[in-house]
Amino acid sequence: MSNKEPWLGVNLSIIFPGLGQLYSGYQIKGYIILLVFIAMRIISFWLICSSTGDVVIGLSILVATIFVWLWNLFDAYACAKSKNTQDFEIRRKQSKDPWLAMFLSQFLGIGYFYIGKWWFGLAIILILILASFSQFILSFIMGCVAYLAYTLSPVKRERTHNFALIVAILIIIINLFPVLIRSYILEARWIPSGAMEPTLHGSPNQWEADKILVDKFSYHYQTPKRGDIVVFLPTEELEKEQYQDPFIKRVIGLPGEKVQLKDGKVYINNKPLPEENYLSSGQNTVIDVCSSGLQLPFLAKPQTIPPDSYLVLGDNRNSSYDSRCWGVVPRQNIIGKAYKRFFPFNHVGSLE
Repeated sequence: MSNKEPWLGVNLSIIFPGLGQLYSGYQIKGYIILLVFIAMRIISFWLICSSTGDVVIGLSILVATIFVWLWNLFDAYACAKSKNTQDFEIRRKQSKDPWLAMFLSQFLGIGYFYIGKWWFGLAIILILILASFSQFILSFIMGCVAYLAYTLSPVKRERTHNFALIVAILIIIINLFPVLIRSYILEARWIPSGAMEPTLHGSPNQWEADKILVDKFSYHYQTPKRGDIVVFLPTEELEKEQYQDPFIKRVIGLPGEKVQLKDGKVYINNKPLPEENYLSSGQNTVIDVCSSGLQLPFLAKPQTIPPDSYLVLGDNRNSSYDSRCWGVVPRQNIIGKAYKRFFPFNHVGSLE
């Protein structure tokens, strides 16, 4: 019987459930755990992120996957240990286990304290704290920290030491995955102001504010449409006024269109824009809200929107600092389209 390293199995299964069981020779069990975990993650992701999915059910399945993941760690250890001779188990426990050190190092570097490298451990904690500002950098550091914990262990496992680099690389990849999702596909945000009422409820307290999902992928192959609710970085004009945080507004005017305000309404190419679907009654679109700017409001007179630029307004026209005041949003400033509210749970649904 071929002896196995229980904590190597755990390291593999913490990265992806079922890998530890496969390493230990439990092929059927490993593949079942692997497929069940993937299916649960896909279903929960779809329910939470799709415009028609049930967020509560999705979150319930996501919580269930956490329990599956935790059980899988204990099972991976047990599967590997069941393959070992009594002799091997005695020898394994006589010294500090490098695979346990690697496992513990993923939790604020405590694996270094386990192997007696106290100064290294304190330095690792400091490095992890300093690197926490960037998930991208932190992902690489986590992999390096895990690999270094193995190499600094007083005893190496000659039969399995080649796995250390593989595990370190897998740690980097699994930590980079959420970074890539947030950067290029999907991002969660909360609404800090009331500029999009009544469509979106905003508050400086994020626990009282609506939370939304922003699609960052679709605009790679299609252009923003009128009516889209978009999140965008401050324009040059807004940066001059010391704005740094992203804005959220509704696309009203498209490139090449003539826009003007008349009789409290928005006119596009000399025709009034129907906005009853998202504006509450009594809302007039005027430039009186533009009191903080040093120059004339942008829509103080009719304007033609430049190429690759968009005119955006808040749904709360009486209290929204938007394109009426400071101008259009260049296409490159748009982060993505807000398409679903996922909190509070009694208001979950797609955004129109």
